[in-house]
Amino acid sequence: MARDMRDEHASLNGTLEVITRAAVDLVPGAEHADITLAVRGGRLESRAGTSELPGRIDDLQQEVEDGPCLQAIWEHETVLVDDMRSEDRWPRFAPRAADAGIGSMLAFQLYTTESNLGALNLLSSAAHAFDARSVSVGGTLATHAAIAVIAAQREEQFREALESRDTIGQAKGILMERFSVNADHAFGLLRKLSQERNVPLYEIARKLTEADDRPAG
Repeated sequence: MARDMRDEHASLNGTLEVITRAAVDLVPGAEHADITLAVRGGRLESRAGTSELPGRIDDLQQEVEDGPCLQAIWEHETVLVDDMRSEDRWPRFAPRAADAGIGSMLAFQLYTTESNLGALNLLSSAAHAFDARSVSVGGTLATHAAIAVIAAQREEQFREALESRDTIGQAKGILMERFSVNADHAFGLLRKLSQERNVPLYEIARKLTEADDRPAG
């Protein structure tokens, strides 16, 4: 698993998929897995589900604003549901999850000292599917997963920053040639357009470079 995560470190989606596949393979009792990822704006996204079921359960929890995954994320704890049919901690969630085919569930927070990343969620159709070994193996996996997710996110951010820098540089060059201005003046024009249109500077630069690439006529 560590080797696979290292191979996929440049892709966040690839890293997440390695983690959820490993969870189903390695954690006793796990039939399905996904990662609920905290993204910009405080939103949560279901990612890398090994089937469609984890995503449906994530959507249900966000709809009722309660459930084991949300508790794992916000309370910084591991949450075990032995029998969803008799679960009473989340009265708006548990009966509907049981009706959807969930017998038991195990959620681990993905957390580092730098940030709260989300949760690794494991599901089973059987009640009492997860035992102490499941919690131990899953917890170890979640720890490694959090480190891998941070590395993949940083890699993506680095690539995005390079792409943004290159695109802005191209746009400046276009303006310098078109209006016979220096680099500082060209950047000032981009920034002014960004402010006037309330559009990120990178998007202004991207549209300018795309328009310049179009064939004349």
